[in-house]
Amino acid sequence: MAEIKYTGSGSVAASDVKYVKWVGKTKDGKAVSIELPEAICLSNPDWKFAEKDDTVPEIEFTALYDDEKLATGDRTEPWSITMADGTTAGNGEILLGVGKFYVGTRSIDAACVGLTRGGGSFVVEREYREINADDDPGPVKDRIHQEGGRPKLKFSALQWLTKIPNLYAGMKTVSAT
Repeated sequence: MAEIKYTGSGSVAASDVKYVKWVGKTKDGKAVSIELPEAICLSNPDWKFAEKDDTVPEIEFTALYDDEKLATGDRTEPWSITMADGTTAGNGEILLGVGKFYVGTRSIDAACVGLTRGGGSFVVEREYREINADDDPGPVKDRIHQEGGRPKLKFSALQWLTKIPNLYAGMKTVSAT
């Protein structure tokens, strides 16, 4: 029987940068997708083993800003949400929680992760700085600055063992016998 062995690589490689996407739909069946064109999994392997339960790790990808764009002053956040044409008000605005997660090196080769349990989440953790003066009762218009944002797409993978180096950064195959 052949074995596959993984270990930590000790460094971040260009191949650790992934295209990540969630595809779902609204209650009226219209497609919705959330994309992180370049992201990295900064999650640590954190696998809980319990009797009579499956191991379902949470894997979280954080979107990466482009250094060249930042140098030109472009601070556009590196994520997008796409909705099918014809999305309507009312029930058409209800986003169902079920969907599929895709990971790949580019959008054209992104493959479905497989079964998930417990779904996932999308969040943009923004950091704001308020410029406060003496006697301000609270936030003041035109004195709030967005310092940054960390877009994250997270899912709980049920099928993941054979995908370890594709899901986690800093992991490599060391031998296949």
